[in-house]
Amino acid sequence: MNRVFPAVVFADLLLLTVTAVLGTTVDGTHLFGQHFSLALFTSLLTVLIHVVVFTYFSATGRMISQAVWIGHLDHAPLDRVRHFKARVIRWVAGAVGTIVLVGSLGATCATDPAWRWGHAAAAILAIAINAVAFHIEFGYILQNRELMTTVLDQYDAARASRDAAPNKV
Repeated sequence: MNRVFPAVVFADLLLLTVTAVLGTTVDGTHLFGQHFSLALFTSLLTVLIHVVVFTYFSATGRMISQAVWIGHLDHAPLDRVRHFKARVIRWVAGAVGTIVLVGSLGATCATDPAWRWGHAAAAILAIAINAVAFHIEFGYILQNRELMTTVLDQYDAARASRDAAPNKV
């Protein structure tokens, strides 16, 4: 996740920017179809990336939880992983919310051109919020990876010591 994420995010932010720039060239029906298609694709990609991040934290949180409980390890990592997930959920919600806002204003703008500047401002806000959200999410991904490695190493060590202990009959 930590290797692929920056490249995917860069491509997504580039697509968001290209979509916004293309939106400035829309005049009535001229280039509207291209802007709409690119915006729909980019919006879905952006939301998908955030959903993958949320799913990653849900799955790794469960994995860490199972290792802690089954391996009888210190419960402190559970608090950290819950903290990571709670922070990520807030940024995911805010970033996805800006995408919904841009789409809603774009739909309104299609029927009432007076909303064009609001749509453009929302698009700039969405790019900025998503860039910050992706940056923060990546930071938590890296911290979560370190936590998961530590917990799984402790789990393996506990399991090895349990297996090496003589069986009492």
